[in-house]
Amino acid sequence: MSRTLATLALALASTIVGLPAQAQSFIQVRDWDVYVDLPTRFAYVKAPDRWVFVRQLDEEQMTRLPATTLTALLPPEQPEIRWAHPAMEESPRMLALRTTQTRFAGRAAPNLTQ
Repeated sequence: MSRTLATLALALASTIVGLPAQAQSFIQVRDWDVYVDLPTRFAYVKAPDRWVFVRQLDEEQMTRLPATTLTALLPPEQPEIRWAHPAMEESPRMLALRTTQTRFAGRAAPNLTQ
């Protein structure tokens, strides 16, 4: 029984090590980091167990934010979309159709019988 469990644990560990690294979808924050939401000017502090609302900053305080203040918790948008699976990507045919001239259903068809 213990040999089976050891083999299973070894197989699981090798599978986890072999998995590709995923890109992080958020910025790493540490305890006691300060985050300010720019549109609302709300200030939060990252406590060890949760985010704590501090207060709403005024315009003068917004101009004097220290360089260590977080103003985003997500990384900047990537210029190109990375699909989860290649089958979800648009085919070259669909990409070509999107770049060609748009045709509308209400227009008359060209006269081809001449």
